[in-house]
Amino acid sequence: MITNAISYSQAIGLAAIITIASSASIAIHAAEHDLRIVPQVLAGTAGLEPGVAMEWRSLDIGHLVIRPEIFLSEDHRVGGGGSVLYEFQNEIGLPAGQTLSVGPRLVGHNSDDTGWEFDAFASYAVSLGYVDRPWRHAVGALGALGVRDDRRHDEVNLGASIGAFYSFRF
Repeated sequence: MITNAISYSQAIGLAAIITIASSASIAIHAAEHDLRIVPQVLAGTAGLEPGVAMEWRSLDIGHLVIRPEIFLSEDHRVGGGGSVLYEFQNEIGLPAGQTLSVGPRLVGHNSDDTGWEFDAFASYAVSLGYVDRPWRHAVGALGALGVRDDRRHDEVNLGASIGAFYSFRF
């Protein structure tokens, strides 16, 4: 099925190319930064959206997380956006190996029904161990709540999503 001159397989191919290119660029800086690739799936008012994010944490800045993402919208078109998060761990008394990151998120869904979305975004992560490389592997939950562009009715409505992810640290 072809939608707006791009098929589902082409969209997946494009997403893979962007992810690989981003990963290669990011891997070069892995020695100085905490970099993670994050396959994810979100479901909510904009539909089911599988995708991938990159998380970059500067060891110099501290708790700041830069999180660009790409995904397939409900119409099988490539959408994307990003968020800037603040990562909490000790500040709110979470056990070792758990973090909560919160901040603003702006995405473009690129579907017939949904355009842009601006949310308050949260990510809760649990490290899967590894004493010698903490946070090498992690799993977690995602949540977003905000406003979204409803193209079908030419109005702005509630935008909400929940999801899950796996994270690999370079």
